[in-house]
Amino acid sequence: MIEKVLAIAKSDDRVRIVAMNGSRTNRNAPRDAFQDYDIVFLVTDMASFLADESWVEVFGKRIMMQTPENMTLFPPELGGRFTYLMLFEDGTRLDLMLIPIEEKERYCVEDSLTVILLDKDGTLPALPPPTDRDYWVKKPTVPMFHDCCNEFWWLATYVAKGLARNGALNDGLACWN
Repeated sequence: MIEKVLAIAKSDDRVRIVAMNGSRTNRNAPRDAFQDYDIVFLVTDMASFLADESWVEVFGKRIMMQTPENMTLFPPELGGRFTYLMLFEDGTRLDLMLIPIEEKERYCVEDSLTVILLDKDGTLPALPPPTDRDYWVKKPTVPMFHDCCNEFWWLATYVAKGLARNGALNDGLACWN
């Protein structure tokens, strides 16, 4: 998959930088058959990619694809970024995010597991080796702990309401609304 991603990126002038993060760049993560490829293309012309999603067919025969920024269930939170979550017939999963090239400096410091695979213009500084330090469990502050406890007990009342209402639906909405 990495060879395919790089070949596609090298042949497309709009793709200027290719990066990878996630478990495949984390030396501490166990390796298994379920690891996906978390790839980022930093691109010069987002609109041309978004205008016609058929360009993703170059990666292979898909079983399914999700584009969270096009979905209404969970509102998009990535600003001007766009993600293609793809599952292929061979079981490979590719999570491909497009980011405008103007965000390259910000992107490179967002995730300590980022590895640059291709920098066509040689404009990025050298990144430190990937580390999972951003994902280490951190001791909560006292206010965070109290907020978490409060949230737990507040939401527990919804369980009681749901049980008391026998899980009945009200106008198609869950009973706790």
